[in-house]
Amino acid sequence: MIGRRAWTGYAVVFVASAATLVLEIAAGRLLASYFGVSLYTWTSIIGVVLAGISVGNYLGGIVADLAGDRRTLGLVLATAGMASLGILPFTTINLLGLVPQGLPVVVRMVLATALLFFAPSALLGMVSPLVVKLTLADLERVGHVVGRMYAWSTLGSIAGTLLTGFVLIPWVGTRSVIFGVGAVLIALAAVTGEFFRRSGWPR
Repeated sequence: MIGRRAWTGYAVVFVASAATLVLEIAAGRLLASYFGVSLYTWTSIIGVVLAGISVGNYLGGIVADLAGDRRTLGLVLATAGMASLGILPFTTINLLGLVPQGLPVVVRMVLATALLFFAPSALLGMVSPLVVKLTLADLERVGHVVGRMYAWSTLGSIAGTLLTGFVLIPWVGTRSVIFGVGAVLIALAAVTGEFFRRSGWPR
């Protein structure tokens, strides 16, 4: 039987993965005003986001072994939320002025994308290893738990992609979507982090 501990973990990775894909779709909308909607633009966005997730997974595994508690997860989620909110000021300034002018346009695309979206992607990438560490209570069920964790993570990615592209951006706009991601992550951090009381990950 799946316990409350596992369902909490599934919910957290679902939201974190959804947030990652929401930011990725929003990045396409934001950067299109500078570089247009092109193969190169989307290649830069996907490459930067995947690089961030990869670095985050690696660092998250290290942090999980060193300090894999609920408060650490809350801090990572809160920082990811603040990094997401930190994108907003760049939506009102000349982004191209922040990257070297003499570089090839493809390199400028990658640098501009990384400047805005690498940090939140990496921080969100740290969530899954931390949640796995918090969720696993029985080493005989590692494969079962991790498999379901990645399934829920992927479902979150799908939900984030479809909801953003078909509903959120057409309805409220890119800036509001990015703000919403930051707010949701900070709220999730407050719920899961247990900064003001001591109690373990649900059993």
